Amino acid sequence: AELALNPGIVAQDGFLTTHVMESIRLPERELIAEYLGRPDDEILCPTPAQKLLFGPKRRRIPVGWDVDNARMLGTVQNQESYMQSVAAQRPYFFDHIPALTDLAMQEFAELTGRTYQRVMATNAAAEYLIVGQGSVIANAEAVADYLKKTRGLQIGVVNLLMFRPFPADLLGPILKGRRGVTVLERVDQPLAADQPLMREIRSTLSQCLENSSDPGAFPACPAIRPDEMPRLYSGSFGLGSRDLQPGDIIGAIENMLPGGRRERKFYLSIDFIKDKPQSPKEEIANDQLREHYPDLARLSVKGSENPNLMPEGSITVRIHSIGGWGAMATGKNLTMTLAELLDFHVKANPRYGSEKKGQPTTYYLAVAPEPIAVNCEFHFVDAVLSPDPHVFSHSNPLAGLRKGGVFIIQSDRENPEEVWKSIPSYYQKVILKNEIRVFFLDAFKIARSEASDAELQYRMQGMAFQGAFFQATRELAIFAEKKLTESSLFVTIEHKLNQKFGSKGRRIVEDNLRVVLRGYQESHDLGVRLAIPGSDIAPALEAARKLPIMLKTLPQSKDKISDIHHFWEETGMFYRAGNPGTLPASPAMAISAIPASTGVFKDMTEIRFEVPQWLAERCTGCGHCWTACPDTAIPG
Repeated sequence: AELALNPGIVAQDGFLTTHVMESIRLPERELIAEYLGRPDDEILCPTPAQKLLFGPKRRRIPVGWDVDNARMLGTVQNQESYMQSVAAQRPYFFDHIPALTDLAMQEFAELTGRTYQRVMATNAAAEYLIVGQGSVIANAEAVADYLKKTRGLQIGVVNLLMFRPFPADLLGPILKGRRGVTVLERVDQPLAADQPLMREIRSTLSQCLENSSDPGAFPACPAIRPDEMPRLYSGSFGLGSRDLQPGDIIGAIENMLPGGRRERKFYLSIDFIKDKPQSPKEEIANDQLREHYPDLARLSVKGSENPNLMPEGSITVRIHSIGGWGAMATGKNLTMTLAELLDFHVKANPRYGSEKKGQPTTYYLAVAPEPIAVNCEFHFVDAVLSPDPHVFSHSNPLAGLRKGGVFIIQSDRENPEEVWKSIPSYYQKVILKNEIRVFFLDAFKIARSEASDAELQYRMQGMAFQGAFFQATRELAIFAEKKLTESSLFVTIEHKLNQKFGSKGRRIVEDNLRVVLRGYQESHDLGVRLAIPGSDIAPALEAARKLPIMLKTLPQSKDKISDIHHFWEETGMFYRAGNPGTLPASPAMAISAIPASTGVFKDMTEIRFEVPQWLAERCTGCGHCWTACPDTAIPG
């Protein structure tokens, strides 16, 4: 931007900045300062147009205006001159951007050893390519490596590092002669013939095709014959931060391979038609949609598998908590403690919506001896921590927990038998089948007794779970390999607590350290138990199939858009079962229709530990009122 004197945009996601953790290695500030230079440096003008404006040299950041050299830039113009202004920007400024970008990237590589290009590709000679931008690239590269190892498939991944000016000169040669190209975009542009990236790619290939019959028509592009044109496939994903799993990318690849469905436009990670309806009413709704939209199911593409692509030797954890209970702080502290103890790479992020406060939240964290490529929710975990004692009623906390993994749950019951009885029989069977080691502790009791501030009691219980995690996993081979001792563990924990809370005073650090220590000491192994006979249906799913008590009192409406019962069947029950991600894309969702009284779906007593009891007596005076009156001695 500085060399070309062209405005640029830097976009940064606020949520990702504050909540997502990932290992990065930043160049030294002095190195970056050397690369960027000072605003008042005098540099050679890099283009003829700049030389005509400034002379042979200019200030690195030109001064737009000062009191000794008054002038106006970017003025409002009338019909006579506006078009000249806009048209002149292309040859004199815009057309220089690609070459100046290449120069800037070359200088950065010489200074840091880190090479960047406007288009970057791995295995670009492969017959089938995935094209995208941003975080999907790391996922696609990990999937491509996996498919090469397991199936012998050669899949190339193309990263469009620059969008404007569109790098047609670099992309055209890569696409020429490919058999299939799938373009993945985090957008679904309403009413457009194609998504933004796909439009640019079609334009590039069209120019290449025109060059075959009119050589040199578009000098930046190679000539492509009609038989060298690749088949193009367009996939939308990740709208609203929707999770993208490796299996979704496998689906996009399988779609364009020989024998694949060859859908030209599709969506990843959502359903329009449910493969396995959960109720007769849902099956009827599916049949109605199929009748009117027979090709609807083709809009959704899925992979034949969803593999675990975490690096060997990694430790992956999922935390189930409630918004406002400190799960973010717990996850971050545990991540950074593991990273320092093991000298591992990290990746961690929470998942919750705008309704976070008082609602279930999930936190994912992983540490590994090598960089973690995948950017997604972790479906395969080594340990699950659940400060939420009611987690079984709305989620499946054991989903994806590996055989022999660790499950740690909050419980105020004092003996293992009572804790085991509190676990639904469905999950008891899962625990026994998968040889899951279960630990329990009363983290809230610990926090209540140790927190010096009443407002911190809910938030500090997560610190007790950090201690419980290290108690439950202390036999892991990696800890033995790193020669981890209780002493070195708590030295590191205290160091991390100082980094996070030190500015708030030593008392806060010591409070948290005591909670972690007690969590370590007061977590108990449930041991092996016998399954109690009971339902073979997960409690959350069983509850979701039943109408909420308050919903039964509400009448049905002939208008489906305002019918609370229809909304429960199509939307509410999926949230109640802890599976909002399995919601089908329906006509009602297309208009974001929500009827009144949806509050009856949620029973907030799940997050309460203490429920006040109302004690009252009729007063001894009049015998009618329930509060104090002048004739009674009973206080109101």
